[in-house]
Amino acid sequence: STNMPVSGLTLTFTFDEYVTIKNPRNIFLSPPQVKPPKSRLKGKSVVVTFEEDLEPDMTYTLEFTDALADNNEGNMFPGFTYVFSTGDSIDSLMVTGIVQDCSTLQPVKGATVMLYKDLADSAVFLQRPFAATKTDDWGYFCIRNIADTSYRLYAVNDGNNNNMYDPDENELIAFVD
Repeated sequence: STNMPVSGLTLTFTFDEYVTIKNPRNIFLSPPQVKPPKSRLKGKSVVVTFEEDLEPDMTYTLEFTDALADNNEGNMFPGFTYVFSTGDSIDSLMVTGIVQDCSTLQPVKGATVMLYKDLADSAVFLQRPFAATKTDDWGYFCIRNIADTSYRLYAVNDGNNNNMYDPDENELIAFVD
């Protein structure tokens, strides 16, 4: 969807059966905001509202990976993603990869992978990323619908879910040189 309003936006996703929100923290908006989107169930629908205004002329990705399941069997609904823009077009580039622990080479599940337009190495401490996503069970990530520009790429074990690196919180960090 394009030309979505920047304030007061509510999205309703209606399914053909009842669903449940297994993990509301996994409903993830990119680019992330200070206040994450709120979600609630209404019949066979999931209603998502945004606590803050969105940026104008920006492409947003709302991911539901590991968040929704059908109510009866508990089957997860992996890969469900909704892309929208507050402008006239939707950005179409993406970056993919795998986050691995450097000591064991095992995949890192649930890491926050972030892209920054600000190429300063302090950006990950000081500001929210331009785009972000979470890794899956195999450490795989895909940041979709990004603009064509240069970025710095970081992955953080974001214990407090603020989409920033906090060394005082003993968060782990990885980066691409």
